[in-house]
Amino acid sequence: MKKLSIAFIASLLVATSVFAQKTPVVGAVNMQRLLAGYTDYQTALEKYRGSIAQAEEELGTAQQKLQEMQEQGKELETKKDNPALSEEAKAEAEAEYNALAGQFQAMGKQFQAFQAQTQQLRNKSRQQHLLPLELKAREAVVTVAKDKGVDFVVEIAPVEVKQDEETTFNVFRGTVLYASEDMELTDSVIAVLNAGE
Repeated sequence: MKKLSIAFIASLLVATSVFAQKTPVVGAVNMQRLLAGYTDYQTALEKYRGSIAQAEEELGTAQQKLQEMQEQGKELETKKDNPALSEEAKAEAEAEYNALAGQFQAMGKQFQAFQAQTQQLRNKSRQQHLLPLELKAREAVVTVAKDKGVDFVVEIAPVEVKQDEETTFNVFRGTVLYASEDMELTDSVIAVLNAGE
C-alpha cells in the first residue's frame, strides 16, 4: 500500500510539473518548398543531376533493350507453340527462343550490376552535392525556431489524395525537425516507472 501511494504521489508530481510548464509553441516547415526556394540547393541539384545524367541515360537504354527482348521472347514463344507451323519451323522458333532467353538472362545480370553501380553513384553524388545543404537547411530551421520561441517544429509535406473524380484534398505527413529540450519527458517517465517498483 505504501509503495502504491509513493508511486501515485510521484506520478502526480510529474504530471503537475508537466502541466505547470508553458503551453508549447508549434511551428511547421514545408521542406519541399524550403529546398525549392533555397538558391544554393537548386544550384547543387543541377550539379547532382548533371553528375548522374549519363549513367541514368545508359540505364534507361539498357532497361528499354530488356523490355524489347522480353516482347521479342513473347512473340517467339507464341510462334513456337503455334500448331499451324511445321515441325521444322517450330524447332527453329524454339532455338531462337532459347538463344534469346540466354541473352536476356545474361543482359539481366549485367543490368542489375549496372543498376547497383548507378545507385552507388547517385548516393555518392547526393552526399557530395545535396546532403551538406540539406543539413544546413535543417540547422536554419532550428535557428529560426529558437529565435521565434518555437518549441516544436514539424515538417509538413502535402500529398494530394484523390477521393473520387471530383474531390481531391491534401494530407500532411509530418516528421519532427526540432523539439525544444523543455519538451523532453524521458526522465519524468523513467521516474514514474521506477516509482512503481
